[in-house]
Amino acid sequence: MPELPEVETIRNGLRRFVLNKEIKELKIFDKKLTPFLLGYKKLKNDKILEIDRIGKLLIFKFKKSPLFLLVHLKMTGQLVYLPNNSKKLMVGGHSNSGQEKDRENFKHLRFQINFLKGDVLFLNDTRRFAYVKLVNKIELNTIKGKFGLEPLEKIKYSDFLKLLEGRANKNIKAFLLDQSLVSGIGNIYADEILFAAGVLPQRKVFSLKESEKKLIFSNISRILKLAVKKRGTTFSNYIDAEGQTGEFVKLLKVYGRDGQKCQKCQNLILKDRVAGRGTHYCPRCQK
Repeated sequence: MPELPEVETIRNGLRRFVLNKEIKELKIFDKKLTPFLLGYKKLKNDKILEIDRIGKLLIFKFKKSPLFLLVHLKMTGQLVYLPNNSKKLMVGGHSNSGQEKDRENFKHLRFQINFLKGDVLFLNDTRRFAYVKLVNKIELNTIKGKFGLEPLEKIKYSDFLKLLEGRANKNIKAFLLDQSLVSGIGNIYADEILFAAGVLPQRKVFSLKESEKKLIFSNISRILKLAVKKRGTTFSNYIDAEGQTGEFVKLLKVYGRDGQKCQKCQNLILKDRVAGRGTHYCPRCQK
C-alpha cells in the first residue's frame, strides 16, 4: 500500500496534469461505487481546482461544486492519466508489471473522468479495495478529524509527547502505524524511522527514554520528507504519477533486508511480526 511519501508524489504529479481542466463527464464502471458518488453528475463542466492530501488520502477540490472527491488507493489502486491523442499513460499507484504503455492492459476500471479536450483520468483497481467517495464540507471535516498529526507540516514536540503519554502500554511500532495519532506512516517508514532512532519496534511506549522520544520525533519528518524528495519507495510494483519508480528504495536500511548485513554494524537484519505487520530491525543497533 502506498504510504505518505508515495501518495504525496502521486498528488504532486497529478496536479501538473489535471488542474483547471474542464470536466466533460464522470463515468462509473463499478456499480458498487454508485452509492458513494452521489451527485457526481454535478461535476459536469466543472474543473479540478486543487488536489490535497491528508495521510494517505487524496482530496480533489472543484472550482464550482461544493463536493470533494476522496480517493485512497489501498492495496491495488492506480490513478491513470491519459493525455488526448497520446499513447503515453501517466500512472500513479501500483503498476501492471511494466504494461502501462497500453490502455488495454487496464482491465479493472472503477470510474473515469473525461475532460473536455479529450484527456482522461481513471481509477484502475484489480482487487477493488480502493476507497472512493464524494463528500460535502461537513463530511470532509469529520473524516479529517479521524487523522492524527500530519508529518509534513510543522509538528510541535509537545503535541507528540501528549500522544505518547496516552499510549503508555502500546508498542512503538503500533503507535507509529495508528493513523489517528500520526497520519501517513505505514510499515516501510515505521521500520526505517525506528532504525534511525535506534529503538526496537517491540518496545512499549512507557519504556522510552526522553532522548529516544526526541529521536523518533525528529526522524519522522526527516525520513518522510527525504522519501518525498526521492519520489517514494518502489515495492509491490508501486510507481508514481509519471510512471517512474521511487528512488528511496536505495536508501532503505532495514525494511525488506532481513537476512542481510546491517549497513551500520554488519549484524544480520531480523524480521519479526509486530503490531500485526512484518517488521525489520537490527538487534544490535536498536535497543
